[in-house]
Amino acid sequence: MNKLIKKLLKISGFKKLNPVQEEALKNGLLEGKNLVIASPTASGKSFIFEIAGINTLANERGKVLYIAPLRALCWEKYQDLKRKYEKEFGIKIAISTGDFDSSDLWLARYDWIIVTCEKCDSLIRHGAEWIKDVGLVIVDEIHLIDQIERGPTLEVTITRLKEIIQKTQFLLLSATIKNADELAGWINGKTIVSNYRPVKLYEGVCYNSKIVFLDKEGYKLDEDLPVEDSIVKNTLRFKKQIIFFVGTRKRAEKLAEKLGKTVKKYLTPNEKRDLNFLSEEILNVLEVPTKQCKKLAECVKNGVASHHAGYLSKQRILVEEYFRKGLLKVITATPTLQLGLNLPAWRVVVRDLKRYHPGFGALYIPVIDYKQFVGRAGRPSYDSWGESIIIARNEMEAEDLIEHYILGEPEKITSKLAVEPILRVHTLALIASDFCKSKESLMDFFSKTFYAYQFQDIERIKEKTFEIIKNLKKWKFIVSKKRKIEATRIGKRVSELYIDPLTAYFFIKSLKKVKKIELFGILQLISNTVEMKPLPNVKSKEFDELNEVIAERESCFLQKIPREWDLEFDDFLKSVKMALVFESWINEATEDDILTKFKITPGELRGRLEIADWLLYSLHELALLLRKKSILKDIKKLRVRMHYGVKEELLPLVKLKNVGRVRARKIWLSGIKSIKELRKVPIEKLSKIVGPNIAKNIKDQLKGKKVKERKVLTLKDFSFS
Repeated sequence: MNKLIKKLLKISGFKKLNPVQEEALKNGLLEGKNLVIASPTASGKSFIFEIAGINTLANERGKVLYIAPLRALCWEKYQDLKRKYEKEFGIKIAISTGDFDSSDLWLARYDWIIVTCEKCDSLIRHGAEWIKDVGLVIVDEIHLIDQIERGPTLEVTITRLKEIIQKTQFLLLSATIKNADELAGWINGKTIVSNYRPVKLYEGVCYNSKIVFLDKEGYKLDEDLPVEDSIVKNTLRFKKQIIFFVGTRKRAEKLAEKLGKTVKKYLTPNEKRDLNFLSEEILNVLEVPTKQCKKLAECVKNGVASHHAGYLSKQRILVEEYFRKGLLKVITATPTLQLGLNLPAWRVVVRDLKRYHPGFGALYIPVIDYKQFVGRAGRPSYDSWGESIIIARNEMEAEDLIEHYILGEPEKITSKLAVEPILRVHTLALIASDFCKSKESLMDFFSKTFYAYQFQDIERIKEKTFEIIKNLKKWKFIVSKKRKIEATRIGKRVSELYIDPLTAYFFIKSLKKVKKIELFGILQLISNTVEMKPLPNVKSKEFDELNEVIAERESCFLQKIPREWDLEFDDFLKSVKMALVFESWINEATEDDILTKFKITPGELRGRLEIADWLLYSLHELALLLRKKSILKDIKKLRVRMHYGVKEELLPLVKLKNVGRVRARKIWLSGIKSIKELRKVPIEKLSKIVGPNIAKNIKDQLKGKKVKERKVLTLKDFSFS
């Protein structure tokens, strides 16, 4: 064993390499060989890529690029790598997960760069020169290449990296890949497939008030309690923690409320006190808490929390953090916790094995998803073994579930590249970055994708790509000169903006008609885009109200209003509803008002506002290229209003730090309507309005100098991955 590995083992607190790590070394990890590693969660894959990364940097083979699917996972790896290696080896580690309209030149100064897949794709589009200096590419959770939403971008990004930096080493990692050999063949690498898990996972099934495992003794549960409460009671007797995976957000919230009655009986006085503090923190993430915030805060007092994408990111982070600290005993989650994050769950219960799919009804989840769920149970830094449990209605169903899920193999992962919206985005990107300069070179590129390797045929992609090229020409995003294809100035900009060319064409067509914009028309325009989908459903009781809005505001719309029998009318109606949500927000409706009226949670609202900012920024940039100077100011102003959720009159006040929409409105209603008036008002009067601490803070900002106005927000202020 060389000195470097000995040092890394010591830093990480390991005594020796495990079998998976030994196998990686034997297969050329330190010699720059490409590897696909498929081994269970907690089998030491992170340490494998850490060895490879430090070895690459120590031998000056180039930079290290780590790609993960989630911002949260990127952040966790960033903190871990910095803590362990930055000072020890004198390396510089950076993370970049937002701003899709920049090449992030500053990243060139760093050695180990952590990005989401979408960010990596964006960097390539912007011609980030430092990418050519990468000597090791690590792709975590590579099985997501199978997902329609993320897979094609991941596949194209890897293909482009292979072309740009042909001598780089690739490490593709996952806990669940049945056909790892296909991925290995694609990257010209070797496969390491292992069932090794340092923390033994016992998989079982619960039915008739008992938990049965295949390879150890089970448990008899309390028959007087509902099955979930009984499992929690059994878990808490071991002084352990548990995650329940359920099918919907509503179920996660209801289950958390229910389980709190059981969990609170097991809390110590100190834990109850600390949970009250945490409850207050979660409650006050927003200036005005919503009903949802209040429900979560009440659950937290009892040592239980639900976790899903409808919550604000700060609330989710707090739940994760205090579960790690052992204060929260139970999390009820949707698949938001399925990937990567290191949480101390001794036990995982997969309660709902069915998911609703529009047009198909409730279908059983794939085995690959089940394996990801149960992989969360039993982590090396917390437990010596872990347990996973499926809930069945009876013995017969239990036998079926054991056969299908516990003894079953994950499905093969397959390329999802031949999906038109995705192909459209990447076809323009390949042309705009001069990566491909003809139909032949495009086909040559697609022939190097995982799709081509797996299916040995790209006719379907060829047919769709040629149709896309026709549309891109028609939209004037590309031009043909003899056999050469190149992007127009506007085509290049569309690609850099990281929006669907169809969205860009829709924007351009609408902007060409307009001389003066109505804000509601712009809000509807950005809502009726590929990026904003899926849009919130329209309930039957909302139908008449929305039709009235359409009739009243007919002159506002920048697109032709479809007829009720047209196929596109349904999406148009949904986009009007989304525009009403945004309009309510900029007219200072609270998150709770929006939740009550439109059934849009704060987490969903923030997610939509991020996308809206990205689209408004893109709309502004396209208007600039079209020389529509008269409307630029209105779009900029709308972006700022959307960010703060305020009427125009409050814009000067919200530019001050710690003055949000609620405090700004209080100040305005007290008669102070400008920065000039705010300077003159005595601190005693201001203290009565916003409290002494905030009043002092405001006065400190104003003292002796003109207030520095915050810039109009750009994509750098947000992340979209």
